[in-house]
Amino acid sequence: MKIRLITAFLSICFLTGIFVLFPENSHAKIYINIYAARIKKIRVAVPDFKNISAYGQHKKIEKNAADIIRHDLSVIGYFRVVNPLSYLENSQYAPVSPEKIDYSNWSVLNAQYLITGEYKTSNGIIKMKANLISVYTRHLLFSEKLEGMDNQYRFLANKFADDVLKFLTGVKGPFTTRVFFVGENDGSKNILVMNFGGHRVKKITNDDSINIFPSPSPHGNKVAYISFKDGNPAVFINNLKSGGTKKLNLPGPADFVAWSPDGNKLAVALTPDHLNTELYSVGVNGGNIKQLTFTDGINTSASFSPSGNRIAFVSSRGGSPQIYVMNSDGSSQRRITYNKSSYNSSPAWSPDGKKIAFTSFVNGALEVCIMNTDGSDERQVTNTPYSAQHPEWTRDSRIITFDTEIGGRQELYMIDVNESGMMRFMPRIFPEMQNYYDAQWTLKSSY
Repeated sequence: MKIRLITAFLSICFLTGIFVLFPENSHAKIYINIYAARIKKIRVAVPDFKNISAYGQHKKIEKNAADIIRHDLSVIGYFRVVNPLSYLENSQYAPVSPEKIDYSNWSVLNAQYLITGEYKTSNGIIKMKANLISVYTRHLLFSEKLEGMDNQYRFLANKFADDVLKFLTGVKGPFTTRVFFVGENDGSKNILVMNFGGHRVKKITNDDSINIFPSPSPHGNKVAYISFKDGNPAVFINNLKSGGTKKLNLPGPADFVAWSPDGNKLAVALTPDHLNTELYSVGVNGGNIKQLTFTDGINTSASFSPSGNRIAFVSSRGGSPQIYVMNSDGSSQRRITYNKSSYNSSPAWSPDGKKIAFTSFVNGALEVCIMNTDGSDERQVTNTPYSAQHPEWTRDSRIITFDTEIGGRQELYMIDVNESGMMRFMPRIFPEMQNYYDAQWTLKSSY
């Protein structure tokens, strides 16, 4: 069953007793300036959702739905979620409607925003309603009705968190997207996928070979990756819906693959002569091959700009790995990293097109940095005792994910661009996996 979403924002349109204004027709005020150098964290309270089901079934959703929203908002560097242990009322008996709330119970906790919610389940269907309320003005900012199957409540909670971010900042959150990554066990490496909260983990590949560099298609329905399962590394594409996998017949071993924003081509690093690694543009069926770079050494790690007309990549043509940019047809190639580091790699173009994240060797360790697309305004984002590698943006261009070693194990972490601190976002893992790395996010929602 398809999820049906009914969104109501603060403009009054009387429809069957419900205030309804669909977001595509609204122009919500942006309350948070996400481009400020430092943002004072906004305190938000999220009590458990009220269960109004006829027989109180699916009781676990009361806490789980609220926990999901708390987790999502805490990841973004703009919010501080008020500790639920300090709440002064029982959410199962407290009013949800803004006009009935006792705001003194929340103002005493210095909460600026309050999120309330309720749900009911019947015949395998869940109907959920959630509100974003200003504690200061005691007004409803927006309300959303969401409906789906019982087992989709996580997505519904993520969807509301996405829309809270959209309402307050003008940019939709990443919470309904999925992430592909590499899991390693005893030398074998496989591609996995999970949702933002670390649930619904699934293996895309499951063999004793090496499968690396996942790159999801623009719509998230396919993933390209490099696999050694047939000997020399080659590009494979997995159709997530059908489960089918095809191998592209390309001239030489493949080193890296990246999907273009329009979904019509791939940027692939190939080494046809087993000497120089060059970047090529390749059709998704393996045809229309065009060489883009023509230099000695290694050219790899392509990342398309959101418009698809430019590519950032790594080249060792100057003697050390550095970040370059070029037009997508291979013209106008130029270096953009001129810092003190002799090692700059793994460029990742932000979805809003404004920044490039990359890895740089700083003070004896690899760290994640960001810069403008012309190489200016470079800034170090991480400061880890071990190397931070493989940066990648979520779709809101606020969060960068990367992998670093913690306790002798490579794990996935995230950090927002305002440097609110690292947060571990490992999935509910397969216990046999020893390392996780190289996260790559979809831009589309997972349902």
